[in-house]
Amino acid sequence: MEKVFFTSEGAQCAAFLGIPKGAAGTRHPAIVLGHGFGIRKESLVDEAEYLTAAGYLTLAIDYRSLGESEGEPRGSIFPLNQVDDFRNAISFLQRRDDVDPDRVGIWGASFGGGVVIMTAAIDRRVKCVVAMAPIINGKRWLDSVWGGSRFQMLREIVEADRERRFDGAVSGRLTLGADDLPAVLPLDERGGRQHLRSMAERGKPLLEGTPEISIHSVEKVIEWEPDRFIDLVSPTPLLVVTPGQWDIMHRFDHIREAWPRAGEPRKLIPLACEQMEVYLPPWQTTALEHAEAWFKEYL
Repeated sequence: MEKVFFTSEGAQCAAFLGIPKGAAGTRHPAIVLGHGFGIRKESLVDEAEYLTAAGYLTLAIDYRSLGESEGEPRGSIFPLNQVDDFRNAISFLQRRDDVDPDRVGIWGASFGGGVVIMTAAIDRRVKCVVAMAPIINGKRWLDSVWGGSRFQMLREIVEADRERRFDGAVSGRLTLGADDLPAVLPLDERGGRQHLRSMAERGKPLLEGTPEISIHSVEKVIEWEPDRFIDLVSPTPLLVVTPGQWDIMHRFDHIREAWPRAGEPRKLIPLACEQMEVYLPPWQTTALEHAEAWFKEYL
């Protein structure tokens, strides 16, 4: 994989570029890959390498203000900005001589799964979309992972930060993951620590140090509702592959409730695994096999 940079709304975004083997001068179908909440493009290496080996030119991106991409304040997670980053990544690929500009697909995992659904809903240049374990409603997501009273405490933190910003203060910061509030997400052994540790052991660390994001970002996440736009994805082919067992992070019932509004062509595949198992073999491989088959059919 080669590190490259593309411009998104004036900022330089870092990405890993994968070019498939083939005859010189070939225009390849291409796929932009986006990572989950607050992590880095390093989490996408396995998926990008798999799809590159299958014949697709791939671009695994760091969103603005995350990873090696530019953007201030650091750790800002504004979902609609991430949609713009996907759209600008598509523009970057379409200008390459080795890309077929009419055959560009997108793939996103976790929070990035919701981002690709929204991107496909508003950008007809997207010819095929795969969302793996997507988070499709920010408010319901944070309510799910924290639970009633603790989620209300988080909302009070967000509301107080809004008042401080109105008075001219800079948005406060919250740790991305911790055992309890104040933090954006709970990070227990079953729900995430084991996954972070296993990825670091494989030389693909997802986080640097103890990352923080702005409280303003949490407000934008609570407002984020890609499930309300899922009907606008059609006629772009949509595949959702997601854990079908215990999963408070990417709730299958949230996806199932939105699914009747999705138009054809569409396919929903619940896997017999729990929330973090989809990111590691063997379920990671199973999810990628489904994604490859979908791209092969429609891209």
